[in-house]
Amino acid sequence: MKIMGPQPFCLLAVCGAALWLGGCKPDIGKPPSLVEGARLLAVRQTPPEVTPGGMASFDALVADPTGTVAATMAWSLCKTPRPPTESNSVSQACIVQPDDDVAMAGPVALAIPADACSLFGPDPPPVTPPIRPRDPDATGGFYVPVRATAQATDGTNVIAFAFERIQCNLANAPGDVARMYNMIYAPNQAPVIADVVLDPEGAAPASLVAAAAGGAAATVAPGAKVTLRLAWAPEAAETYVLYDPSSRTLVSPREALRVSWFATDGELAHDRTGRTGDEVELFTDDVWTAPADAAPGRAVHFWVVLRDERGGVDFAAFDLAVGS
Repeated sequence: MKIMGPQPFCLLAVCGAALWLGGCKPDIGKPPSLVEGARLLAVRQTPPEVTPGGMASFDALVADPTGTVAATMAWSLCKTPRPPTESNSVSQACIVQPDDDVAMAGPVALAIPADACSLFGPDPPPVTPPIRPRDPDATGGFYVPVRATAQATDGTNVIAFAFERIQCNLANAPGDVARMYNMIYAPNQAPVIADVVLDPEGAAPASLVAAAAGGAAATVAPGAKVTLRLAWAPEAAETYVLYDPSSRTLVSPREALRVSWFATDGELAHDRTGRTGDEVELFTDDVWTAPADAAPGRAVHFWVVLRDERGGVDFAAFDLAVGS
């Protein structure tokens, strides 16, 4: 079984079939956004970036056709660097190692190894024979894999890997640049979903997050096409410091944001939407077509997962009712 990457999140179903990245295809021909069975849609890390030796908490978003599932979760923090003979993002040892902690539901706290920058970062790994240190991703980041295993009510077991970003020293940079980097670098903060709105340009836009908090759901006519707008706060897309090896200087790019959309019925126009670091808009839109043959009052469950490109995650759930 192959874990592709590096990615801030990847998962695979171990009941037989397929490997998925982020929000991938449950069956050939089916859109990634359609939830027809038990799915582990995301793992949220708090905080999304830590100094080695620090603590981080992890909680999972598990869904099935009945809605959000309070699944039993088992967790395992990987401490084995990937050998050069393996092409996965994580070592095979991380896939088969025993669980560290089990929680019925809710977040679990894990201690990030103090030597994480040598296990998974730019420092020489403590292994024999020696292997070269890891290269950073495009944002200059290094990550510790954390395995999550969920058992849904239908007996399906799903394994997912989240990647906790770790703060390491800058490698292969001039001394004065490395010192400046350490002085001004700020750890990543996770983006926060401000709201999801139904028909944002209409006369009476409906806040779907607020409705979900109150146990309500907006109603959409069968077969109707409606716009869904996910919004975030201005600080969600952070400007961060990055070492540019070509110029041997520090630069300040702005994070891109990506949203994965999921629903139990109907059709979403896009499985993923988002904004690049150059786009200043504080929202992204998708279009959902309600099923034309749904029974009156039928609830359709939705989930949205917001990610920044440095490993920060937030998610939310809401429902829409299909009726005349």
